[in-house]
Amino acid sequence: MRIDLDTAAAEAGVPANAPDYARTFEDAPAASPPSCAVAFRDLGDETAPLDFARFKAVVGALRAREWQQSGGLREHENVDGMIGDALAVLKQRGWTIDARYEAATEGSMITLTAYDQTCMNKHLPGSG
Repeated sequence: MRIDLDTAAAEAGVPANAPDYARTFEDAPAASPPSCAVAFRDLGDETAPLDFARFKAVVGALRAREWQQSGGLREHENVDGMIGDALAVLKQRGWTIDARYEAATEGSMITLTAYDQTCMNKHLPGSG
């Protein structure tokens, strides 16, 4: 799962995963919902800006890896008429990825969180 997230982001030109964010999930106690997830997040900056087009490229890279998008891309405009946030849900092999984009004036953010649905259902019944 980690390879799919990291490679899709890299193919779209998104810098490497924020290690502190990933560690939150990797170091989670075995019997906790975060232990059922693999996560990726990057905050854009001036040298590597993240925009909505880059987010769509990440989603496209996941779809090229045979992830099936569930529903359409859900996006919301901010007051300037630009995309302020967006969500894509993708599924494959018993996993679900929530791909999120959030625009900010100081640098936007792309977050990918993959959940093992069997594990989530065990620890949080009704989460599927």
